[in-house]
Amino acid sequence: MKVPISKISNKLKEMITTYSGRDLDNLIIKYFFLRFNVSSTEIALDKEITFTRNNEILLIEDIKKINNNVPVQHVTYSEFFYYKKFNLNEHVLIPRPETEELVSIIIKKEKNNSLKKIIDIGTGSGCIAISLKKHLKSEVIGIDVSNEAVLIAKKNISEKDENVNFMNIGIENYNPNTQFDIIVSNPPYVADNEIDSVDKIVLDNEPALALFSKGDPLYFYKKIASFSDKYLKNKGRIYLEINDNYLSGVFDLFKNYSSEAIKDIYGKDRFVVCEKP
Repeated sequence: MKVPISKISNKLKEMITTYSGRDLDNLIIKYFFLRFNVSSTEIALDKEITFTRNNEILLIEDIKKINNNVPVQHVTYSEFFYYKKFNLNEHVLIPRPETEELVSIIIKKEKNNSLKKIIDIGTGSGCIAISLKKHLKSEVIGIDVSNEAVLIAKKNISEKDENVNFMNIGIENYNPNTQFDIIVSNPPYVADNEIDSVDKIVLDNEPALALFSKGDPLYFYKKIASFSDKYLKNKGRIYLEINDNYLSGVFDLFKNYSSEAIKDIYGKDRFVVCEKP
């Protein structure tokens, strides 16, 4: 049957107890989009949508999860990133707006007619690798030490021009027989002593493997630096998302490269771009 969106929205507002005010409004907008493909414009116009008995049962189950502090992205097993919805689960990090910024930076800098060989290190859901493949003339490899992450990444390929080669291997053990034009990575960069600054909902629901940096906040950047010395072409570029507390440490690792820091939308030094001489 057809039901006004406002009727479902009021039910959500009535039953969700873990959010309030503007946070609740934003959650409902995201939930409608991720679960029912309903846009914020359609919500504002209070359009009618098809809402079955199965949808009603699903809604009740979803509300229970939200009230148990499960992120809405894990309730719907999806998140919008850059240009489309990506499949997610508890084995991969929920994509952040800052990472969309990283993808935008790469596409703007690299958009031309030459074929780019790209590797995404620690690919997770594959959102970076697939977005780059979709928007650049490229051959893209995505690697991740988590087999569960690679399975999700492969599931996110839905079109021919998103065809990324995903591989279950860590950077420590990957020895390709080719060189790359672009290395990109959003590696784990939360230091052990920063655990108290991480939201509880993140700690409880997202994989520690994708968050924490093995006791050394520069661990993966050191591995990427060693990898790039051997496998990045001359004049090739590295694009990194970083912990702004360790900007100088990242710069030191790439002191022989031409490097720049780029701030994110919150004014933090979130990205480093390095060009090999």
